[in-house]
Amino acid sequence: MDFGRRNKVAAEANMSSISDLVFLLLIFFIVMSTMAVNGEMVNLPKTSTGESVAGAASVTITKDLKYMVNNTEVSKEEVKDKLTALMAGKPDDKRTVILNVDRDVPTGETIELFSTLKVLRCNPVIATRTKKEE
Repeated sequence: MDFGRRNKVAAEANMSSISDLVFLLLIFFIVMSTMAVNGEMVNLPKTSTGESVAGAASVTITKDLKYMVNNTEVSKEEVKDKLTALMAGKPDDKRTVILNVDRDVPTGETIELFSTLKVLRCNPVIATRTKKEE
């Protein structure tokens, strides 16, 4: 007579729940990265239209007048040197710089930055929020 157990319990680890968890975390971080702003949080001005520009350098000015070039904090005097290095060898039509300027930054600071960009033959694009993003 065979008195052995007929229904043996499998002692294997089920990986499907772990892979589901990893997949959900991946989706979460992808969605959150699209909502992230380059650099520090900047209160951008609102417009009714908007266009995105890919592959461009970015300059951020926060309301406390901190300058960042491609998410790296620099002094106001270093902005020109950093942009010169970034734009070296690029043709004039590829010298696009996205300006993330807080709406509370004095206009004079923005004008000085525009002057620097003109000297470097760069094409400034001002980043804004659409009114839908309120």
